[in-house]
Amino acid sequence: MKYRFISRYLYLIVLNILLSLNPQTKEEFPISLYINPEEYIPTDSLLNFEEFGYEIQDPIEKSKYYFLVAHLFNQKIIELNVRTDNIIEEISSLIKSYEKKLLKNHYSVNYDLPIFDYEYKYIKFSDKAVIKKVFYKQASALKNQYAERNNAFKRKIELLSDYLISLREEYVVSRKSLININIKDSIEHQFYSTIQDMLSDNLILQTKLVPLKIIKDSRDNIISTIEIHNIKGDDIIFSKDFEYFNDNLLAAIKERVSGILVKEILYGQNRYSEEFYDFIFESNFQTLNYDNFTEVYYQLNNKINYIDFFTFNGVKIGSIHYKYDNLDRLIDEKWYKGERLLLREFNCFYEPGQGHYRVVEKNQYGEIVFQDVVTSKNSHIKIEGK
Repeated sequence: MKYRFISRYLYLIVLNILLSLNPQTKEEFPISLYINPEEYIPTDSLLNFEEFGYEIQDPIEKSKYYFLVAHLFNQKIIELNVRTDNIIEEISSLIKSYEKKLLKNHYSVNYDLPIFDYEYKYIKFSDKAVIKKVFYKQASALKNQYAERNNAFKRKIELLSDYLISLREEYVVSRKSLININIKDSIEHQFYSTIQDMLSDNLILQTKLVPLKIIKDSRDNIISTIEIHNIKGDDIIFSKDFEYFNDNLLAAIKERVSGILVKEILYGQNRYSEEFYDFIFESNFQTLNYDNFTEVYYQLNNKINYIDFFTFNGVKIGSIHYKYDNLDRLIDEKWYKGERLLLREFNCFYEPGQGHYRVVEKNQYGEIVFQDVVTSKNSHIKIEGK
């Protein structure tokens, strides 16, 4: 019994050694002189594999090439499925969000994707497989599958995006009358990022975005525009949304890059200018409702970087600059009159793990005029005016 156990043990050891020495058992691929699967191979090159393979004279090298082409096509199909599934899921989610905002019933966009009988599987490289041209047949079948899948996915995404774009246009026109709209408008951020993903993956053409170029309301006011610029190989979407007062005067412009808010221009009195002007001017000073404007600049994390205040003829009235720590908490806020005359400064000091912060206000001479300790669990505290 002991001898039989030892014999089995030795057999397993030898078998493992033999398996480790056999590259086909480990599904290791042959080395080709004409293609390296470890390097990035453009899809267009793979789609023209027959033309290149025809030039290879040696039948063994030709089969090695086809073997690796079939393997790479299988990888491309997997990547295509994952990428397009994610885009389709994102578009579908956006569609439902817009439908909910617009109080619409869900409209289902149906498009059947192709189903294939053949599924790629590893076949060991052998003389028999070479003679029967197995690897060429694999590569050819997978090429056709990739092309059909790609066209079908693009068509489905095209149908979904048509409906999405029409919903978004309706939303932009109607959002003044809609209720419970988030100020940050995350749905718009999601819309632009989704469009950019589709552009970068060549799943939608710029010509499809023509309806988005300029959107007008019933008064013929421009309420939304987009531009697409190719910067360092990437399609970047620049958008502007326009808002109006009831008397039809322009109230605000919101500028976004790839859906991220980078700048706001607020015309007339607003929550920033009112507080700022109350502090820097005498109490008897009064601004007209539409003789000034405010520019608010944002960081990529949605925090305000600085605010500039101007008269309508371009004279700078003043500014507020913000500084944050690595947890995005406000630690410094400076108020300037004119170009750079410092009038007021706030400093915040946070108690680690306590949720407490201490506020110190200084005047233009650096003298402390106010300080207080506040309890808060918020990760970011916005220090308000006085």
